[in-house]
Amino acid sequence: MRTGIFVLFTALLTFPPGIAAEGPGDFTGTWTMDPTRSESAHQDVPTGTATLVIRLTDSELSMETTRNEGDKPFHEVLTFRLDGTETSNTGDGGVAVTGKAHWDGPKLVVETSRNVQDSTVTTLYVHTLSANRRDLTIDKTLTVQHGYQGGNSAPTTGHGKDVFVRASQ
Repeated sequence: MRTGIFVLFTALLTFPPGIAAEGPGDFTGTWTMDPTRSESAHQDVPTGTATLVIRLTDSELSMETTRNEGDKPFHEVLTFRLDGTETSNTGDGGVAVTGKAHWDGPKLVVETSRNVQDSTVTTLYVHTLSANRRDLTIDKTLTVQHGYQGGNSAPTTGHGKDVFVRASQ
């Protein structure tokens, strides 16, 4: 069970669950993780190639995440309402994912929650664009609410930062 949670922990730190495309920043497009500037590429179980595709309509945003987790591909599309209300999605492997997004000035904040092996896993991702709008930095916090036998029930929290580069258009 601990191995499964560690793999999920690593995977969720690698990618955010959603990004908006308009508003204070132009997040629309295809983004590729820069492994030289990303912590996920240097973990105990490093992330391989990673791509984010962000799309926007008048009423919602979506983020398509594609990456390799060892020899297992990961693909997930999550959508969020642009009014900040909580939405429900089906994530990779059929897992139910709830989440919401809001702007904090020029930063986009996205929060999600999912259940993995009877543990609630929450993420908080803060997205920022560089001044030239070619780099997307994602500051990530992931918390696993797990309960151990004997009454201990303490969350495990991890923090990380990844940098994505806008693909040529």
